[in-house]
Amino acid sequence: MWRLKVFGLGCVISALGACATMETPAPIPPAPQHTPEDPPIVIPEPEIEPETEPQTPILPPAPPLIVDPEPDVQTQNENMFVDLEFWADTDLEPALQAFVKSCGVWARRKDEARLHKTVSEYGQYKDWREVCQKAVGAEPGSDPAREFFQTWFAPIALQGKENTKPGLLTAYYAPEIEVRLQPDAEFSEPVLARPTDEKTRTLPRKSLNAGSSKVLAYGRPIDVFFLQIQGSGRIQFKDGTRYMAAFNGHNSQKYKSIGRVLITRGEMTRTEASKQAIEDWMAKAGPEATRALMNENPRYIFFKTEHLIEGLGPRGAMGVPLTNMGSLAVDPRFHPYGALIWLNTTLPQKADDFIGKPAGALVVAQDTGSAIKGAKRGDMYFGAGLDAGARAGVMKHKAGWTYVLPCALAEDVQLALEAPALEIPALETSVHEDSDPEDSKENTKENTKEDHEPET
Repeated sequence: MWRLKVFGLGCVISALGACATMETPAPIPPAPQHTPEDPPIVIPEPEIEPETEPQTPILPPAPPLIVDPEPDVQTQNENMFVDLEFWADTDLEPALQAFVKSCGVWARRKDEARLHKTVSEYGQYKDWREVCQKAVGAEPGSDPAREFFQTWFAPIALQGKENTKPGLLTAYYAPEIEVRLQPDAEFSEPVLARPTDEKTRTLPRKSLNAGSSKVLAYGRPIDVFFLQIQGSGRIQFKDGTRYMAAFNGHNSQKYKSIGRVLITRGEMTRTEASKQAIEDWMAKAGPEATRALMNENPRYIFFKTEHLIEGLGPRGAMGVPLTNMGSLAVDPRFHPYGALIWLNTTLPQKADDFIGKPAGALVVAQDTGSAIKGAKRGDMYFGAGLDAGARAGVMKHKAGWTYVLPCALAEDVQLALEAPALEIPALETSVHEDSDPEDSKENTKENTKEDHEPET
């Protein structure tokens, strides 16, 4: 249950709410090799058919939950959102795109089913039918998206001593790495498919090699390691052929942060730690030390190749492609997939921008992971490539959370809050110190498919 800060009347119940180019490090010695009876298959074989452009979801007809708002009501709603700092200057088109994808999943749900089993404030799927229909018909662009959300939604913020504390926001991305069909001194690390043998699948990182499973490609050891940290990404062969390397399970070994290892050793401080700092350390330490550091983390991620469609990110736990700057990984104990959340935070603008710029973001909960614990712990998807990776690598800031609900549902929540003797416990929040510099996706996206099966 929530304690909310309510503003206005009726529906108006708002609450406030590069990587630097590095010299190529010396080749890292390959993991222990052994020759299987049959050589591994190194040519990637896409395991799913190419996706077409996302189709407009066909939603079952439902009686209107609310009538078209009168102009004065729309003005009141607009004023509610304007009270959110940075709302007027934020690009809201990514959130609208992500929300439409969620609506496509919700179209297959029963009207009476709840979005979340224990958090009743998110209502039933029927409570979201009309706003989904309106979203599908909304015009593209940030301004039409802003008008859509201001017309059909109301912002609500948690209240109470614990619930008003800011949460922690990190970011992840889909790396793009160079790969080869055959190994050489530089491209020596295999990108492995999921082993068919269960005993092999559960071996620790130091025991897995090109003979352990089908090889999809060979990359630089550092690149493949950080591909695993992010959980999915893109691979490009020498001839320019590109595929999506999609998460396909892990070896069930316990994850250990190499960033925390370096901090414990005194190699860097917590404030200095970042993805770029770890890569810099590897480049200076040399191949043997880098291999030993990577083996400190026994967790190993397996992949499958999928056809790459430009503009679409990897699939999150909700089963839809993630949207750049519009998708968020959350703790599903507190939020259903598809929930809309306004974040008041700080966002890096470029590589090495640890300070960042105060900003707002409207995002949709579409992913999760084992490091994402607490009602206000989020991991924002920044997109694919070097620029996204450079910014995601330094993203670690506090964030205020404001929840965004359809107007009719928000009114119901307000009525419930007015009931006498309503006990509303404080929600759990995350402990910032538990987050490690490379935690954003080795602990999140790579655990998604294993720990929380995608919705279908």
